[in-house]
Amino acid sequence: MYKKILLVTVSSLVLIACSSEPKQNKQTLEVSKKCEATQSIPGGWQQAKITPELKQAAIAAASSMEGKHTVKEVQSATEQVVAGMNYKINFTTEESNIAFVAVVYRNLNGEYQVNSILPQSEVINCK
Repeated sequence: MYKKILLVTVSSLVLIACSSEPKQNKQTLEVSKKCEATQSIPGGWQQAKITPELKQAAIAAASSMEGKHTVKEVQSATEQVVAGMNYKINFTTEESNIAFVAVVYRNLNGEYQVNSILPQSEVINCK
């Protein structure tokens, strides 16, 4: 009797172990967390049209950089509706051949705050 109970218990544990999802390594988890921002979910990041407000956000980002920088071209952007608007903007400057990615917050009064700015080569691009 005990052998049958042991056999059933061991078999159940083997089936449970085999049916579990494979573990993801830490790097895969970090990339997926960073890429979640591009998924279309309510309150999430959405593709944005290049509007005057978005261009002004890019200008605010460029002017916050060390030295004198002027926006040459806004290549693409995403936006997130919050109490105001978050913009993630890909742009180039007249003074450099480097593309930048900036995250800029525009509050309800229309004031801009640059949260981050990095060269595009240092940003994980999600497709």
